[in-house]
Amino acid sequence: MRVNLLYADKDWTNTKSYYDWSSIEKDLGLTTLYELAERDLIMKNGKVMYVDREDPFLAEVMKKVIRVPLENKEELYYRQEVLQDCFAHEGIVDELYHQAEKVMSAWDKLGRKEKGSQARDSKAGLITEIRVFNLLYNGMEEVKKILCDATKRFSSRGFLQLNDRILENFSFQKRENIEQILKDLSFYADISISSMKKYTFRAKLPSYTISCNLYDGLKLGNLKLNELETVIKNNSDPNSIVTKLQGQLSSLNPNTISLYKDTALQDDAAELEYQVVRYVMNCCSEFIYSLGTFFEQFHLQIGFCRAAINLRHNLQRYGLEYCFPQFREGALRYENLQELVMRVEQGKEIVGNDGTLDGKKLVIITGANQGGKSTYLRSVGIAQVMMQCGLMVAAKSYCSELYPNFFTHFTRREDSAMNSGRLDEELRRMDRIINHLGENSLLLFNESFATTTEKEGSVIAYDIIKALKEEGVRILSVTHLLSFAQKLFEEEKNQTESDVAFLSAEHLSDGTRTFKMIPHEPELTSFGLELFEQVLGI
Repeated sequence: MRVNLLYADKDWTNTKSYYDWSSIEKDLGLTTLYELAERDLIMKNGKVMYVDREDPFLAEVMKKVIRVPLENKEELYYRQEVLQDCFAHEGIVDELYHQAEKVMSAWDKLGRKEKGSQARDSKAGLITEIRVFNLLYNGMEEVKKILCDATKRFSSRGFLQLNDRILENFSFQKRENIEQILKDLSFYADISISSMKKYTFRAKLPSYTISCNLYDGLKLGNLKLNELETVIKNNSDPNSIVTKLQGQLSSLNPNTISLYKDTALQDDAAELEYQVVRYVMNCCSEFIYSLGTFFEQFHLQIGFCRAAINLRHNLQRYGLEYCFPQFREGALRYENLQELVMRVEQGKEIVGNDGTLDGKKLVIITGANQGGKSTYLRSVGIAQVMMQCGLMVAAKSYCSELYPNFFTHFTRREDSAMNSGRLDEELRRMDRIINHLGENSLLLFNESFATTTEKEGSVIAYDIIKALKEEGVRILSVTHLLSFAQKLFEEEKNQTESDVAFLSAEHLSDGTRTFKMIPHEPELTSFGLELFEQVLGI
């Protein structure tokens, strides 16, 4: 049975991750998002009171899901619906997550991750299987109860259809049958006898009926289980004189076969019990597997919902506006778009940007040093990655299309891991990206090809970016290669409907940097002398 909280028609898989995710993660600083996702915040009247705990599983889930982009508008809006329901009913999501967490934790203690630690054909292994069966079934009953109580409050297809599937797959009759099976198997798994009162014990005794053929040497064959039942009976202390006397008397009854003091018969009876229980469990194996698969997916998917709630709380904590993005082909527009990673890491207020870049296949960003160009580029990249996994973004509004083929090409500092020069390393990375481009590709350049002379870097940047644009790749490029930027501007300035936009970090006449990106032709300076003078106090 599918969970389908992340997709309408399938469960989550890690088969279509971004190419070179490690570069995207590093260039955009996405580890900060994972840290926000794992922090449970206690809220009161919309305000953060304190951090309750950190849940590493939520960080891991966020890391897994965010790297697999949604592929179309339908998937985007389906997941947004689910998360909007989660935000409206946080308490219910908490209950569901903690129930899933409880089941998975108990299952781990029973050896979920220790494949092959107990032989399947051993008695201990069989007992563990029964306990897992019981755990998963009871866990499903709890999930069902929570969902049934909350159904009238949910509005998303994800939660409503999940509830319908559980009701359909766990009808009253089916539940009765499962509970009867678990009751009948309880004698085998629950081997401890708990004291009811002094000298009196409550035992779970098996009663099963089998049919078979009798062969030469009184050997049994073609065994068939006709009936199995667990009988609850009050017994005396098994070590008492009364119990031992009962065993001796039963051996004198001509209609019974006593196992008292007959080791061989005891072993045969134990083997028969094992085979009976193993047969029943084999019949239930497919159902148990489906329960296990459900809880593994449910834990992950409701965990992502819980992580999204934590992320939302943290955006509120840092005073960031947020919204669910809208999908529109060819669009890129935003209002008060902020770089949330810098806001969290530095704890400073971040200037938001407004812009409309609909239909622009290439955006060239130039301007003053320390003017916020790289910060702006990261804000777009972070927002796009968050949008493409269904999350809200740090903006008043954000509208774009989806780019499953998303790449970053940021300049790298030279370090011991490099086997060649920086320019050579950049070109190698560029070659790998080009080999993995496809439809709906978005590429962010940050000061690429600036590791050589301005003249040579401009030629390289022009040739590569021009070719990529002609192939339909959407590009945002922060650059200090002014010859490159100026050449593109000269080619486009007289076009009536150009698909190239030029932004610049706003720079006031007195040298003030507003950290706003405004439409502006490339300037032939980055105003580096101003920074030099500020450092010297001139």
